[in-house]
Amino acid sequence: MNIRPNDFVLEIGSGHNPKARSDVLCDKFIGDDEQRGGAIVTDRPMVEADGEFLPFADRAFDYVICSHVLEHVKDPKRFIAELTRVACRGYIETPSEIGERIYGWHYHKWVVNLVDGCLMLRRNEKNSQFGQLFHRLAVTDKHWKRFHIMHHHLFLVQYEWEDEIDYKILLDHESALDLECHDTLDRLVALDGNVPRHNEWLLLLKSAVPRGIVSRAKSLLAKGNNRQTKTLQEILVCPQCKGEITWEAHSLHCKTCEQSYRIVDGIPRLIF
Repeated sequence: MNIRPNDFVLEIGSGHNPKARSDVLCDKFIGDDEQRGGAIVTDRPMVEADGEFLPFADRAFDYVICSHVLEHVKDPKRFIAELTRVACRGYIETPSEIGERIYGWHYHKWVVNLVDGCLMLRRNEKNSQFGQLFHRLAVTDKHWKRFHIMHHHLFLVQYEWEDEIDYKILLDHESALDLECHDTLDRLVALDGNVPRHNEWLLLLKSAVPRGIVSRAKSLLAKGNNRQTKTLQEILVCPQCKGEITWEAHSLHCKTCEQSYRIVDGIPRLIF
């Protein structure tokens, strides 16, 4: 990710493993761990909000991280519009169609491919051929785990954008991935082969470190941040109408649409 030293960074869907570089965290399901790998991390300024209705002022951030969220949303057009409204640059990561076919997450609403710099989205048919088999192998079989790590670019879509996001929503019968096509196979193999081997060994090393240690290290790095940032009071707006909000001890109130939101355990809950 091309994050600059002084960038003010938002992470959407930060979940149990937020990036060390994120200044503000946003998650829709603070109390529900079903679709993530652990308990929510709230070690820096955080809000509970829907990515399709972000409660932040226009261009409040320099950079927005959106890792493994786009495939979950109801309306990707509205979600993408919100990303480009609140930041001028960002990073999107999702499973690739190959990853979806092999692992099959039943709660993913969209299948995503990256073709010639364009994100191609199609509704997920949710018809995994392998059930939980490869999820189990990823935990129990060191050979499969190593294959996945060494060839992780086959299983991921990684897309960095500036000013706008190039995307297309396909019809249900359309597909952006033809694995019988030689050009498609050549593109996938070339993409995988262009990854520096030292990066893959770093991924192997990272995977060997317990998640708890990684999370604590990220928290320490985040707390050691000396950059000038903005407070939530400076950047929050009403998620519905984007109007100005006033802060009270345990609630927020929109002056424009008169909607009120709770503050629970110090976290603004901007879900409606």
